[in-house]
Amino acid sequence: MTENELKQQLSIAYVHAVAARAGYACQVINVDDDSVDVQFAARGRIHEKAVLRSPKIDVQLKATAQNVRKAKHLAYPLPIKNYNDLREPTLVPRLLTVLYLPNDEADWLEQSEEQMISRHCAYWLSLLDQPARPNQATVTVHLPRSQQLTVANLRALMSKVATKETL
Repeated sequence: MTENELKQQLSIAYVHAVAARAGYACQVINVDDDSVDVQFAARGRIHEKAVLRSPKIDVQLKATAQNVRKAKHLAYPLPIKNYNDLREPTLVPRLLTVLYLPNDEADWLEQSEEQMISRHCAYWLSLLDQPARPNQATVTVHLPRSQQLTVANLRALMSKVATKETL
């Protein structure tokens, strides 16, 4: 398996674990031709203020061990195709999620009988309604470090979808 394939599989495992703990399904999309790798899905009405039943969120997954972490954000070079796909309005809201990994591959995952440790974390960003860019290859996007993909944050995002709020 190549290093990029390893990163891809770790990002899938990461979001699966977060979604499972939050109580949501996480479906891997087999063909990523629309910048969607996985979909989070809740079942039924998730709270009394929900307007929508069974909310969903589509996610484009990326992972990096490059030094993109700054004081307040990750400065991630996103391929222009993904940027354009993620900024357009869609029926199911879309997010970019970037798993930030340590530089040393040996530190990516550690396990013992008592625990499994994944170093660093993933961050999310909605690119909805961002402007078109003249870039040909990549657009550097800034994912706030406050927007970690955690159980609590995923539940809050799903709640927003259920009440038709913008992510």
